[in-house]
Amino acid sequence: MSHRFAVVAEAPADHRTATELADRILIDAIDWLVEDQLPHHREWVVEVSGEQLTWKRIRKLAEAAGIEAEGFFNGEPGLPDARAARRALRYLRVTVPELKAVVLVRDQDDQADRRDGLDQARREDHEGLVIVVGLAVVVREAWVISGFEPQDEDERTRLDAERQKLGFFPNERSHELTAKNDTAPRSPKRVLRVLTGGDFDRERRCWNSTSLAQLRERSTENGLVQYLDEVRTRLAPLIG
Repeated sequence: MSHRFAVVAEAPADHRTATELADRILIDAIDWLVEDQLPHHREWVVEVSGEQLTWKRIRKLAEAAGIEAEGFFNGEPGLPDARAARRALRYLRVTVPELKAVVLVRDQDDQADRRDGLDQARREDHEGLVIVVGLAVVVREAWVISGFEPQDEDERTRLDAERQKLGFFPNERSHELTAKNDTAPRSPKRVLRVLTGGDFDRERRCWNSTSLAQLRERSTENGLVQYLDEVRTRLAPLIG
């Protein structure tokens, strides 16, 4: 039986990154599971009625459905994204049949309390729904950069040039790429664009081809390790 897992993320690229990484963890965690069997055991729900499940769009969908998200959390005010997560979870529970889990993928940006806010919503009663949190520090691009391995001389030259510019290898310390200005030296978007030449297929190889061990080694501070661990401990048991 295929389990339905809904994913709320910033944009389609975030959906792709989160689900393909999760698939790798599911295969790694479940002894008998192989790639061509995945569609028989999990279904990623990334849109409802043709609408992408992005944080911005799901707010409008929930409001149109009359779903409220106001109120305290166990007597405490909501931290950043607590209400947004509550709204998303309530909406998905009533609109996605046979839903088993929800993956909430978010960029931390400059909201240091965002994970705590997502956890506030997760701790509420969701009638057995499994909830996974993936918080990218600072943004999704940091996860991708941590998986960048030069494939040829040109890519090695680009990586070395970034090391000279930044004072460190960005794929080893991607959490330090914190600039919001997309043209700033420490902009994760700029660095990823330079390293991959703006090629999304090349980006995908960063999270699909680099070993999980290498990704984990480089991602203890950018939030990826925590996400991979949550997939392993919360999603994988639903299947195997």
